[in-house]
Amino acid sequence: MSPRHLSSRARPRPEELRVDLQHLPVGIPVRGARFSWVVPQLGDSMQRLHRIQVARSPRGFGSPLWDTGWVTSERSVAVPYEGPDLDASTPYWWRVAVDTDAPGDWSSAQCFVTAADAWGGEAIWGPVAMDEWTAEDIPWVLLRTEFDLPAQPIRAAFVEAAGLSPEGGPTPQGPRGGRQHVYKLWANAQVVGYGSVRSGFEEAMYHTHDLTGVLRPGRNALAALCWAEQGRAFSARLVVVLADGTRLEVPTSTRWRAFSGAMMLPGLGDIGGGWFRAPREDWDMRHEPRGWQSPGFDDSGWDRARPSEAELPPPMPATVSIRHHLGETVRAHRVSGSAPAGSALAGAAPAGPPAAGSPTGSSARVGGGEIWRADLGREIVGGIRLEVVGRAGVRIRVRLGEELEADGTVRSRLRTSNFYEETWTLRDGPQTIEHWGLRAFRHVELEADAGSGLDLSRALRPVVLRSPAMGGGSFTSSDPDLDRVWEMCRYSIEATSQDLYVDTQSRERLPYEGDALVNQRSQYAVEPSFALARSSLAFLVRRPTWPAEYHLMPPLMAWEDYLATGDDRRLREDLHFLEQGGYQHLLDGGLVRKDPGSASEWDADLVDWPQSSRDGFEFTEVNTVVNAFQAAAFRALARIGEAIGDERVAQSYAESAAAATSALNDRMLGDGPSYVDGEGSEHRSQHATAIPVALGLAPAARLPALGGFLASGGMRMSVYGAQFLLDALFTAGRSREAIAQMTARTTESWLHQIDDLGASIVPEAWDSAQKPNMSYSHAWGTTPVNVIARWVLGVQVIEPGAARVRIAPHPGPLARIRGVVPTIRGPVDVDLDRDAGRLRVHVPPNTRAELVLDRAELGIHGHPRIEAPGEWALGASEDEIVLDGVTAGHVQVRWHE
Repeated sequence: MSPRHLSSRARPRPEELRVDLQHLPVGIPVRGARFSWVVPQLGDSMQRLHRIQVARSPRGFGSPLWDTGWVTSERSVAVPYEGPDLDASTPYWWRVAVDTDAPGDWSSAQCFVTAADAWGGEAIWGPVAMDEWTAEDIPWVLLRTEFDLPAQPIRAAFVEAAGLSPEGGPTPQGPRGGRQHVYKLWANAQVVGYGSVRSGFEEAMYHTHDLTGVLRPGRNALAALCWAEQGRAFSARLVVVLADGTRLEVPTSTRWRAFSGAMMLPGLGDIGGGWFRAPREDWDMRHEPRGWQSPGFDDSGWDRARPSEAELPPPMPATVSIRHHLGETVRAHRVSGSAPAGSALAGAAPAGPPAAGSPTGSSARVGGGEIWRADLGREIVGGIRLEVVGRAGVRIRVRLGEELEADGTVRSRLRTSNFYEETWTLRDGPQTIEHWGLRAFRHVELEADAGSGLDLSRALRPVVLRSPAMGGGSFTSSDPDLDRVWEMCRYSIEATSQDLYVDTQSRERLPYEGDALVNQRSQYAVEPSFALARSSLAFLVRRPTWPAEYHLMPPLMAWEDYLATGDDRRLREDLHFLEQGGYQHLLDGGLVRKDPGSASEWDADLVDWPQSSRDGFEFTEVNTVVNAFQAAAFRALARIGEAIGDERVAQSYAESAAAATSALNDRMLGDGPSYVDGEGSEHRSQHATAIPVALGLAPAARLPALGGFLASGGMRMSVYGAQFLLDALFTAGRSREAIAQMTARTTESWLHQIDDLGASIVPEAWDSAQKPNMSYSHAWGTTPVNVIARWVLGVQVIEPGAARVRIAPHPGPLARIRGVVPTIRGPVDVDLDRDAGRLRVHVPPNTRAELVLDRAELGIHGHPRIEAPGEWALGASEDEIVLDGVTAGHVQVRWHE
């Protein structure tokens, strides 16, 4: 250690350490890992030197495995590991120290776990062989084992686990698979994780769950509750590294015990929707083996696990995890007394078969009885937990929904045809019942058997399933309505982050490229989280969806990922797929000529969704929207080629981008007031103009007129298409009109969704009149949250890894705006008070910024007083003021003094 660091413990240290972009790093390759950190606010906060050490234990830095020594470098993002190859499935620790113009100190050590090079445990299922399955045995299986640990401190403990198959596809008999996790895993009765996430690769995804603080000396238990309609394989390996370096392993094998869950979770019904088969959970607690997740449970009556008949593909580490978040108790209100005689809960035999189209096992609402209702306050993705003291045989009908019916009851049959209604049967005494799978809902209705005597007012707790929330983004303004829109969109991102950027968890549970592009931008706007965007992009380039324009969006996503992270590995690994998605083979005079297709056909032109939000768009063989995305994809591919040093890619796609852009503007814009929908059309939809402008393809000289056209039309696009309209309005200098769209109270507005529809996550359409089967859980409707970050606060990354950012606030009619936009190098803070004539900005450490101030929009006259760090250059014109080269720290601009 350098002598200058020996007495510097009070100095700020590097924070937000990441390995391969993960805050909780697992599945790290044994060679080529990349380290990132946030430079401390030390001296001028601009890094000049760094030093990285990797060790086998948190106390092993005295003789590290790898030590870079002091390296002269400004790089603090995606710094490659260049030490000896690491061992597979092994914990390591690393730390970093940096010097700015002042000497720094070591960061705290961060643990990371390397990737498995083979399956550590046998694939098992149970409790009977596949050819012995009965209908009642198929879905649910309980698996467990116990093991002893010595009385020695644990250095690290983790489980590598995989379950097949989380997705499933269509069959002649209908959809298969739940498109969700296969297992829920406990260690010593504590939930430690879910898996597996879906894979776009040929390999099977496995998870690494941290158990370091969960295990203890003596007896311990691992337990899993699994469901899979096909695949039916669970593989796991527990790894424990003791303080003295001893390594212990507990793999899955036929020594594990297995128990059928057919009695505990009877029936073969699913939660409906038509796109997948995910199980209803009609829990019968009389048949739950009490304490089965805990050590000391007597499983002598269980069978031995059987080897799975499914063949596991090679393992691939998942970088996205789904966590269990248990909410606070929600007070339920009693709304009725006893169930009427003859109702299902009063003991009468169930009614006849369900109506056509009803999910298996559905029944009519019994209407009365001991009914309790609760509003969770906002929609969640997950389930509920009930903690009750019961009597054997008493039933509670659980109904969940996104909306209430006119009479105040919960609409448990969603507009998407999902059916969230289940029966939970109690046993004697205290018990806890909790959903295993995913549902999207806000309202809860609990109906107990007449005369049960249950008090359910304090029994309910929400169970949220999502990837770890990182937070970091914030926004307030002088317009409370805009703040409410921002918060709904922010929460939409938080609530819908599971294993992929999906359309919705209630219906498709599938990713789409167009949805993912909006989702990615919005997630970057509210939290410095990158794994979900990367996983979704890797999935989609290997499993593309049907719309024509969507095939052209992965290069845009890949470039935004590189700008945000500075890590070029996805560009290199996916370049082949990114090139494949285009329509180079259909170019005719620089533009794509193709059959527009019909809805849901492969390569069909989409333009917008739902169809009612297309503003009368006329489909032609040479489509303006498709060609705008093709030109943008060419441009992104050219940038990607330049970034990875591939001259062929850079040059050929730069030429294609230039030709496509020129042809688009010549043939679709010409001398007109706006773009036409396509070749041979005279119709000028909002989409045909907004999308080329939003993608930066329109000639700069034409932007004022194009902005006027767009500003005069109101919102004629969908919740998804709004991304391009708002981007286009800001690009054309129409910030007032763009902000007015975000705070409008028309049917086509986010405030209508909040105030009139009661939405807390953005719905699929502006209103059910436009799409009667819409749902209320669509993160791709969150355009305002990323538009506010990128345009209103004005923070945009312009060099990879956020090495350089542009800050150009556009408050429009707002007197005050204040917000935080996260980046991988730390948050950018913007605080503007136009009435006071003051702008304050905080540039994060090790970052350079370009500050662009629009004189007219901010009301700046003359020469403002500027205080800013760095050796910046000032450029001033009648229209704007530009400060270029601002470095980390506080910037203040005043112009009313």
